[in-house]
Amino acid sequence: MRYRKLWYIILLAARILAAVSPAYIHPDEYFQGPEIAAGDIFQIDVLRTWEFTPTSPVRSIVPIYLFTGTPLVVLKLLTALCAQLGWSIPVTGKQMFYANRLFMVLATLLIDICVVRAISRLYPKAQLQATRLLLASSSCLIVFHTHTFANSFASITLAICFDLLSAIEAKAQTAACKLACVSWWLGVALTLGTFTHVSFPMFALPVGLIALLLLARAKSYKGAVCLAAGGLLAAIAIVIADSVYFQTAKFVNGKVSGTLTLTVLNNVLYNSDRGNLATHGIHPWYNHLVVSTPVLFGPLAVLAIARLWSFIKTLRSQTDVKCTLIAAGLSAGSGLVLLSMVPHQEPRFLVPMMAPLVICTWRFHRVVPAYFWKLWVLFNAAIFAGYGVLHQAGVTPAVDFVSQTSVLPRITCHFGTGNDHIECMAANGNYTEHRLQVTSKVFAFAAFMAPRHLLAQPTHSEWQAQAEIHDLISVEDSSVQEKLSQSVHVSCKQAQTAASGSILAKQTTSGHFERTLLVVPSSLDIRRVVPADSNYSVVELYSYAPHVNFDHIGEILLHPIQRTKLRVLVICDPSR
Repeated sequence: MRYRKLWYIILLAARILAAVSPAYIHPDEYFQGPEIAAGDIFQIDVLRTWEFTPTSPVRSIVPIYLFTGTPLVVLKLLTALCAQLGWSIPVTGKQMFYANRLFMVLATLLIDICVVRAISRLYPKAQLQATRLLLASSSCLIVFHTHTFANSFASITLAICFDLLSAIEAKAQTAACKLACVSWWLGVALTLGTFTHVSFPMFALPVGLIALLLLARAKSYKGAVCLAAGGLLAAIAIVIADSVYFQTAKFVNGKVSGTLTLTVLNNVLYNSDRGNLATHGIHPWYNHLVVSTPVLFGPLAVLAIARLWSFIKTLRSQTDVKCTLIAAGLSAGSGLVLLSMVPHQEPRFLVPMMAPLVICTWRFHRVVPAYFWKLWVLFNAAIFAGYGVLHQAGVTPAVDFVSQTSVLPRITCHFGTGNDHIECMAANGNYTEHRLQVTSKVFAFAAFMAPRHLLAQPTHSEWQAQAEIHDLISVEDSSVQEKLSQSVHVSCKQAQTAASGSILAKQTTSGHFERTLLVVPSSLDIRRVVPADSNYSVVELYSYAPHVNFDHIGEILLHPIQRTKLRVLVICDPSR
């Protein structure tokens, strides 16, 4: 028992390590949550994607503020408190990154708690040590859930729903008021999950139906009414909040003007159009079954399939069938089947299967053969290394480098050779060069989109050093060459001798200086964007390792040391 507790603590440490690692799974983990919340809370420059178009938004602001806004509000309050105490601590992108990721670690503990409590509530004598370890050691929980995906938020909400469902099943013969209270909160949770991600109902439908069945069996009509009322009132509150946020409706003196924003409906309509999905990628119907499920769950998915018949026989042989287990099995199955009918499929869409898979297979965790645990450890270690440590891990450190060196309120500068170049550093104290403005234009090529909020650059600010990020992830090589050829080129000789962390920029207009940076992985042949006959060259300013782009896995395997970096290069004139 003592060693199992020790292993659980070690696995929690691994969860924290995965959370603070800069590994980057998909742009949605930033641009569907932290990017929006950070822009609103700190009034900084961010990139609002098409999903937040005010006329037809497909993402509700309420779950975003709940899951990603909460840690940022806490961070803002802490910095304000420090300011009151005389400590001036500016908010940085790194602080926002850690605040969101560590909050996700705390949020994922709800899955551990809810899954174990749901099972132990129905089976008081259940031995769940193996289940706890299996859940805590899952790379799906350690890696995917600690990233700020809407799917991760939906998964946490689904685990809460199973906890509440088991409470309804356990309290079916107890006081009606307790049953009504639990039913109310289940309705709220089901609605919140639906507005969190459009796929949530595909997993939660069995939970809602079986909850109604249990309430009907207990003749708790009050509980059924509370379930519906909790869901309806939560939906009304979220729709009102979205309508106010996106400014499509105004509420003055109890009167409503304008139109209500129904983000779930907008999302369904968008995803019902195959043409829209084609812009994100079309996959075969079996992609979730043969790719997504093995990537997320590995041996656990095999265990669920192998023990499916045993699970069915167990249910048939027992007179006291636990409906929560049935709901868990149906939830995992319905989510997989219904999402497989959608042409656009990505592994993270199945993240909410985590809790139901563990719940419906819990009986077999203690009796699986030793080789299962060996395969389980190897599988999760590989996914942890790939997606939790290596994948696109240089993007956020590169943005942090740009933020620290190119986004500055005040600068002190001196002119270089020829008087058209300037080299600047952050100014100490109150000293500043009021007439100077320096802009760093950053082109990111063959790397994931750079989260703008990590620059921590105030909106409409008068800061002297600012940065502009342009994503070129899907741009042709020739277009990249054209952009770089027409950009500002500093002197290569001065770039090679400039002080570390300084800004070497070239004058473009009176009082305004500019430089061009290129962010590119070392796995990419630099000659693709910097040909030998071009009018520009590059000088490396910064690099981060390890950074692995799985699209270039062939080059990485051939040169694992040289090809696993993300580089920040300054574009320069080789003739100067």
